[in-house]
Amino acid sequence: MAWRDALNEGPVPPGLSLEATSAVRARFLAERGYGSPIKLIHDFERRDADVRRARELNEVVLWFEHDLYDQLQLLQVLTALEELDLEPGRVSVVQTDHYLSNMTVDEIVPLFTKRRTATPAIFKSARRNWERFTSPRSDDLYAAAGEDAIGLPYLRSALKRLCEEYPWKRDGTSRSQRQALYAVAQGPGRTEELFARAQAREEAHFLSERIFAKMLADLADGESALIEGEEGTLVPSALGRRVLAGDADWLDFHRIDRWIGGVHLEPGSSTRWDEDTERLI
Repeated sequence: MAWRDALNEGPVPPGLSLEATSAVRARFLAERGYGSPIKLIHDFERRDADVRRARELNEVVLWFEHDLYDQLQLLQVLTALEELDLEPGRVSVVQTDHYLSNMTVDEIVPLFTKRRTATPAIFKSARRNWERFTSPRSDDLYAAAGEDAIGLPYLRSALKRLCEEYPWKRDGTSRSQRQALYAVAQGPGRTEELFARAQAREEAHFLSERIFAKMLADLADGESALIEGEEGTLVPSALGRRVLAGDADWLDFHRIDRWIGGVHLEPGSSTRWDEDTERLI
């Protein structure tokens, strides 16, 4: 089973069941143009039903990488499985700082033998951090990003990377938006080339090219656009050049409307990421 949902983008409200969260996610993904509403709903319903049938399985093995995309999904899966109250030892976890899709069979097989049983402490740790991620308070996410999580060695750095998606104190863009703007400023290139440039600045890749293309479209939209031009000839706009130079704050011109977990960033939101102190302020 593939857990196909980029939880780092869009609303993930607190206190919802797996199925209720899926309904929110399907609606958001459809609105963003990532698929038809009917197919998205069907895919989520089938996935969630499969999770609920975990009691019928002898063993459930979770395979996840170290990046933000995977670590948020791992929290959600563990939280959902904890609700089933399975016998100890039925769920195990494989985590790696190598990308599984790039590994050979000879490299992957040894990981299976090193899988770690999901103990009650790991389930509790996952639930606590899922609740922090979905909290409407940015302080909760920042607290999670400052602590090691039992059995989840890559979570702390992943959540810190998520904190960097808040508007930066310096110019009002998120880290991903700024990296996209830098990629455009390096010179003309098609979306896949701009994506490669932006990803080169990441410690752990988590964005897909499709989501990156949507980000470029957002940055090119409206009077507050930071980039302009046709695909293949994108360049920073006049405002984009000012933002790159640190002479303008994008949010003085741009009406923000984004979600980070359970936090809705909208006009009047005051939380920023301070890159100098590495904290939310």
